[in-house]
Amino acid sequence: MRKKIAVFALLLVFITGMAFAEASSGNKEIEVAYRDISVLVDGSQISPDAEPFIYEGRTFVPIRFVAEALRENVTWDQEKYQVRIAQPLILDETFNGKTIYISKDFQLFTIALAGNPTTGYSWQVKDFDHAFLKAVGEPLYQSETSTVPLVGQGGTFFFSFLTQGKEGEVKLEFAYSRPWESVPPEKEFSITVKIGVPGVPISLKEEDSGSAVCLSLDKDTLNIVLPGNPSTGYSWEIVSCDGSILSMTSEDPFFEAESEALGAPGTYTFKFAPISLGKTDLRLIYVKTGESGPPEKDFSLKVGVF
Repeated sequence: MRKKIAVFALLLVFITGMAFAEASSGNKEIEVAYRDISVLVDGSQISPDAEPFIYEGRTFVPIRFVAEALRENVTWDQEKYQVRIAQPLILDETFNGKTIYISKDFQLFTIALAGNPTTGYSWQVKDFDHAFLKAVGEPLYQSETSTVPLVGQGGTFFFSFLTQGKEGEVKLEFAYSRPWESVPPEKEFSITVKIGVPGVPISLKEEDSGSAVCLSLDKDTLNIVLPGNPSTGYSWEIVSCDGSILSMTSEDPFFEAESEALGAPGTYTFKFAPISLGKTDLRLIYVKTGESGPPEKDFSLKVGVF
């Protein structure tokens, strides 16, 4: 079967890692062939929302569905006409009880939990609101070695989730247990997913330390508001951040005192904007000028730009 269709851009390649594809302007009528093409990812068939076709001897498939089936994050920039593909944020057990801030516009993230199925234990995700998140594929398990695994060796369970275009808040809860036992789980893990609107600044406070943030390139900004008092000689300093991925929008943080009283405490506001695709650990410490030793306070985030 052959059909004529008008297309804006044809995307043939699938790119792993951090990359983007850019479309050119203009419309073109082309003649394509449909052959009931099946798309299998790791042996499992997926059903794209647009049928794959053949054009000039090449097979074209919807890039979003293939990328997401391979657990890659895909974003579309309407202004630049760019498709961006990147590995999602992967959050381990250190994020237990924490929060991830992410866009409603079909952003993907992964939870990685250590376990050992040879003991009969496995991680299971409890039911959650599917109006906000979709589980991508079945959970994956990977042993600690990439070669032939040792008998009884442990590894990691991977769970991937995709936002569904709806703003809101969801709590994901996991239990590590033996399915046939009616006893409390050996371990538990939970994370709160706060799903926001792209372009609305994400503002975090001291209690958000240890969280994760997904930012859309050229859309999102990040504000961090931390308590402090410069009259004591203490101030907040950035000690870890990849400036090629995330950068402050001004040279110095803004300090606002809570009152006009001399020496009054207040808040420091750090404003950041994403610069390029990638991931970075952001860490700030509250220290006294000229003194060594551990910081008085510590604030950290895992940030991904997509």
